[in-house]
Amino acid sequence: MYQPAVPVFRPAVTVVQPTVPLVQSTVVMSQMPVAIVPDYLGYSIFTMLCCCLPLGIVAIIFSCNARDANFSGQRDLAMSHSRVAFILNNVSVGIGLAIMTMILIICLKYA
Repeated sequence: MYQPAVPVFRPAVTVVQPTVPLVQSTVVMSQMPVAIVPDYLGYSIFTMLCCCLPLGIVAIIFSCNARDANFSGQRDLAMSHSRVAFILNNVSVGIGLAIMTMILIICLKYA
């Protein structure tokens, strides 16, 4: 059997938001300071002038590359160039000391 639709009256619901002042916060994003890798440029200049010229020149090139990588933020590349420059400087000092020792021995023996 057919039943007519009976309208249902519902009370109107009003949602009231509390009046709380809106505070916006400012977020500042900054990059973490990166520890600078040593470039050993002074050590390279010293070994070029005082110990072994060819290895000193190569060490200066790697020191400059390490400095450039530091300034551009490439820490891994700076570390590898710095390590190579340090090794070349140490080898240069060893060769320079060996040559100085041999010259001293020869001068003392034949003087």
